Amino acid sequence: MVKIVSIVWYKVLPPLFGGQKGIANFNNHLAKHYPLVCLCSANNETTSDTLYKVLPELPLGKSQFFNPFCWKKIKAVVKEEKATHIILEHPYHAIAAYKAKKASSAKLILHSHNIESERFRLNGKWGWRLLRRCEKWIFRKSDLIIFKTGSDRDFAIKYFKTDSGKCIVVPYGIERISLSGKSEAKNIIRKRHNIGEDEKIFLFAGTLDYEPNAEAVKKIYSEIASRLSKGDYPFKIIICGRNKFASFQCLKELIHPHVINAGEVTDIENYFAAADAFINTVQQGGGIQTKNIDALASNCNVVCFENMVEEETVNLVGNKIFTVQAKDWQGFVGRMKEAANQLAETPPSFFEYYKWENIMSGIVAKLNTI
Repeated sequence: MVKIVSIVWYKVLPPLFGGQKGIANFNNHLAKHYPLVCLCSANNETTSDTLYKVLPELPLGKSQFFNPFCWKKIKAVVKEEKATHIILEHPYHAIAAYKAKKASSAKLILHSHNIESERFRLNGKWGWRLLRRCEKWIFRKSDLIIFKTGSDRDFAIKYFKTDSGKCIVVPYGIERISLSGKSEAKNIIRKRHNIGEDEKIFLFAGTLDYEPNAEAVKKIYSEIASRLSKGDYPFKIIICGRNKFASFQCLKELIHPHVINAGEVTDIENYFAAADAFINTVQQGGGIQTKNIDALASNCNVVCFENMVEEETVNLVGNKIFTVQAKDWQGFVGRMKEAANQLAETPPSFFEYYKWENIMSGIVAKLNTI
């Protein structure tokens, strides 16, 4: 019998943002097939929708990765729960997860949301070389690696010499959203933010206290709004997202008459439904851009850079994604105008590919063979 312990080092419950939803919903749907225990940081809060056992017993912060007492806790929980499989969300607890695997004979599954060391390198973060060594090591020690994109899988096979036979691609799952209230949502958002009936609404949503997203917000003010406002084109850009860390509070000082910083909102569905197009000004990163998937699931057209969207997604939705080459800000503005004027339903093939039930069938089949 399969029993899973999922190791989550940060807050994902309740799930509010793309990455949180990705892990929380993944565990929820997996728990429909197997008993699952989530060992997570102490700031997680169980909700009525949680279908699995939650142990919020890991310390807060990144220092936990180097804490021997934390390693012992992880190993103890795996043994106490008699886990047959360990799912490690992100590679940071690689040492603890490997120790738990050796002590319990459980199979180790790494859920890789992106190539973390490559993300560190691209964002100029120190320590990326050390992280790459750790990441390469745990990729080789894992019995199964779950990737979010085919490009990440190919990177690991090429540069980490990972065995292709233990690699599978599992996309970011979505729940289909009812779009019947689109007109009502537009009225709500227009009234809330004093937006005129003739003004196009563009949306950016993400975790703003995360460097790539923070840079994307700065570019909205400096590159997008400034260009779009030069003519007589009526528009508003709404930015939604959490911003709780001191080092990112400078974003609140940015001002433009056509940009609305709405902060962290409780009804993000209304914003997606009200938007004429979703703009993703993130220029670099790894893994899948969950914000693109969430926007498409809400029937929004998406404007982004070519390097920030997966080929699989483009093939599924066709003319709902409007791309430009990296750093082509004038072209980006032009594509925004096109996207806002072209209405097309997100095709059923998109929802079939990202449907949780279909995703889980592949995972269950794989777990039963390792």
